Amino acid sequence: MDGVSWIVRRNYTQTDRPIGNGPSRIGKTLAGACLVAAMLGGVANAGPLMVGEQVEVGNQNGNAFTPSPVNGDTNGLYSNISFLLDGERGVNAAAGAFVLDYRQSGGEWEQFVSFCLQPDVYLMPFSNPYEVTGLSASPYQNDAWIAELWGRHRNDVTNDIGAAAFQVALWELAYGVSDRNLGSGAFRLTSSGAVFDLAQSWLTEIDGSGPMAEGLMVLVNNPQLTDRQDLLTANPTVPEPGTLALLGIGLVGIAAVRHRRRRAVA
Repeated sequence: MDGVSWIVRRNYTQTDRPIGNGPSRIGKTLAGACLVAAMLGGVANAGPLMVGEQVEVGNQNGNAFTPSPVNGDTNGLYSNISFLLDGERGVNAAAGAFVLDYRQSGGEWEQFVSFCLQPDVYLMPFSNPYEVTGLSASPYQNDAWIAELWGRHRNDVTNDIGAAAFQVALWELAYGVSDRNLGSGAFRLTSSGAVFDLAQSWLTEIDGSGPMAEGLMVLVNNPQLTDRQDLLTANPTVPEPGTLALLGIGLVGIAAVRHRRRRAVA
């Protein structure tokens, strides 16, 4: 990992009649489904990062890519690449998923995975504090494209090639005026191979019709710095309302089947 390690800058009944004096089994199951939904709803309201707060960022374990977010990987998700900025600055760097830590004032360190959106600024040493802002409220002009890339392919970051391709695609969208072409423009990937091919295919897919990631956060570095280094991350996955509804329907269906079977046996 001798190369440059970089990171982000410029990133929601009805039941059967009671049997005897107590609720029916289906009624109990419905209550259980509501309880589960309420618990999951609580998770949705308790994100680790709050817009407007200031946090300290550090690297408490291993290097900037470890511990790996993928089981079985020992050295993190990254690949060494090379690129050209503004047609004249050649850079060799390690591109991938950065595993870092943050904490609120006086709090405990919390691990998070982030990506870099500014390819020409060193990640470390960190220049604390960072202020949390939503991606759509950040200075990035291509925030909608970034949200679509994340929505389409963040879950494809499962190995070194995928992590590097995702990071490269983000750099293309965040640096200068993007044409979504890795062979031209302000950001040009000069190393060929699997990373180039995968990242370019993902960029070509972006057309405004894909899933748009929600909850993306930019940890904005000290604005007084000439070379600011911001971080892009996401709050924990929040179950969609449709998921909660399906969960409730599934539990009720299971209870109904069991109820009918018991009546048939009786």
